Amino acid sequence: MSSFRVAALVCEGQTDVPILREVLHTLWPDLEDVRVLQPELDDTGRVRHGGRAGWSEVKIWCEQNRNGLDEILHPLVGDPIDVLLLVIDMDIALKAGIADPPQTLGTYESQRLRQVMESWLLCPTRRRIPAEVVFSTPVMAIESWIIAALFPKQKKPEAISDPAGFLVERSRLRKSPKDGSPWKELHRYVGFGHTVGQKLALVRKACSEADRTCNQIEAWRNVCSER
Repeated sequence: MSSFRVAALVCEGQTDVPILREVLHTLWPDLEDVRVLQPELDDTGRVRHGGRAGWSEVKIWCEQNRNGLDEILHPLVGDPIDVLLLVIDMDIALKAGIADPPQTLGTYESQRLRQVMESWLLCPTRRRIPAEVVFSTPVMAIESWIIAALFPKQKKPEAISDPAGFLVERSRLRKSPKDGSPWKELHRYVGFGHTVGQKLALVRKACSEADRTCNQIEAWRNVCSER
């Protein structure tokens, strides 16, 4: 395994990236690069012209690359990927029908969605997910992690059904001039990312899925450090 530590991301959209990148760098300070495999971003961190984003693109990426996953993680030329983080928010999963709306959203449903995500990467030639791959399903969305960092007195941020709307109500996001929905401006999420990274301990305490994700990354980091 190379001493040049590399992480990679497969996620729904451009605003997820600065949050996840800060989490990875906080947990794994030796990481020298965090590459975004999906969505495809330009030099400004925005989705490339003509590029696609969303949960369905995460699924497509997995299905298109499952046969060549080993080559992505361990290329013949270039640095290997030490950890590959694949992320889908629970709210999208419920809307998309890939997770049943539960009576009480919690660990069981998050685990079930991760199993669905794992199935996208499995194939006849691969019966097990490589140890480098970490699945994360923020509940209800990654904005819950932002809320935990910005509003430490807020109880159970994972129970907020519309965390982006919560941030609008608290004047941390603006409404879109087009349809009034939360306007997810990239520069604001870059700032949110810094805060989440700085206050990750609070986020982990408030959000069980954030803590589970971090624990898995840390466990694999420790394995890598011993090699």
